[in-house]
Amino acid sequence: MNKLSISYLIETPLNQIKKKWLITYFFFYLILIIFASFLYGYFLNTNLNLYDKEFNLISENIPFSNGEIIFNLQNFNKYFTEFLNIKFYLQKTPAIPILVYSLSLISENFFFIIIFKNLIFFSLYFFVAYISIKSIHKKFSLFLVISLIPLILPYNLGVALNFVYEDCLIAIILPSIFLLLITDYDKKYLIISVLLFILYFVKTSVLFLILFIPLIIIMIDKKSLKKYLPLFFSLIAILIWGTYGSLKANKFSILSNSSSFNSYVMNFALNENFHKYYPNKSTDLIPIDNKTLPKYVDSEWKFHDYFKEKNNEYLKENLNRYIADSFIKIKFIFFGVHRDGAHPDENGNFNNKLRYSQLISKIILNLSIIILLFKFFTNRSIFFKDKKNIYFIVILFFSLLPHVIVWATSKHLIGVINVSIIYFIFILSNIKKKI
Repeated sequence: MNKLSISYLIETPLNQIKKKWLITYFFFYLILIIFASFLYGYFLNTNLNLYDKEFNLISENIPFSNGEIIFNLQNFNKYFTEFLNIKFYLQKTPAIPILVYSLSLISENFFFIIIFKNLIFFSLYFFVAYISIKSIHKKFSLFLVISLIPLILPYNLGVALNFVYEDCLIAIILPSIFLLLITDYDKKYLIISVLLFILYFVKTSVLFLILFIPLIIIMIDKKSLKKYLPLFFSLIAILIWGTYGSLKANKFSILSNSSSFNSYVMNFALNENFHKYYPNKSTDLIPIDNKTLPKYVDSEWKFHDYFKEKNNEYLKENLNRYIADSFIKIKFIFFGVHRDGAHPDENGNFNNKLRYSQLISKIILNLSIIILLFKFFTNRSIFFKDKKNIYFIVILFFSLLPHVIVWATSKHLIGVINVSIIYFIFILSNIKKKI
């Protein structure tokens, strides 16, 4: 066939599509990412004032303490934050600060940084989608749909395009890992290993995923010695961060101690007022007594231990309240479709309008879980032979568990929602094939 046609693209297996058509699609894909990044960056700046008149990044204005770390790297060549006159080396995991700082060494232009960051990660997802769909001999139409998943819902796209919080990377890396897990590409374990290694440095809440995905791989794959690679890379990542903690703060950082700020963050969830704020109002507004710290709290681990003790005391006296709050979190995770975590406007009003992207996302998330449960209870022998089912359960459970323990916001859920959309599309494609 000498010319491109819609029917040709829809019906032809991906491994038979001519390279020039794939290159053409990839080119337009990148153009779309560049345009979306530029437009999103413009609107992001209106809220955060992230660049000056010459469009250079104002790193200290980046929120969530990432900006402070980037600023300190740029000006002092040191990785740290300060809070209540205490220096922290382990407040934040380094993926976002190191990524933005590294790009700023090439150019401090704000639009260069956001566009280049998104070209890297969306290209990664495109490549993973291509090799995964090609390896199982599916049609180009399925690849087309899968490759567009991070782009089709406005809010989900906005999270992925961002660079001020860690969830922008999880929104791309997690569905990439899921795609590789459920396909037959011969080098998939090497790529999964690298992605898990990177993921560990993105956010402390992914620790369960880092540990259990490699273990499930080892259990499922009975033949390949390559199956041990993901566990090896995950352990290396844990060892590196733990060693860094030992060198900088005299404590091996792992599990609840992977960040010296975890106990302070948890103190917002372990608060009698939590349910009065969450999910509609920002948890940052919850009153926390951090102005009267004892004089002995003069280091980041003493700070961590002080709030850990307060958390334990709260749980002893308010376990029922915490359990009730956990159900509020679960309700939001599966059914929350309104804008959450709002700050008051100048009139003291909170904007909790309906997010249509979230409505669609939650419908697909719940339908995917219903389908999963239906398949489990109707034919368990077939259920466990399908890797999609097992890996979807693992990613779903270990992604959501930390957010039930602490709390979830909409942006925290985009990675696992993108995974559920992929699972849902594969189910639909199999149903269509049978019909």
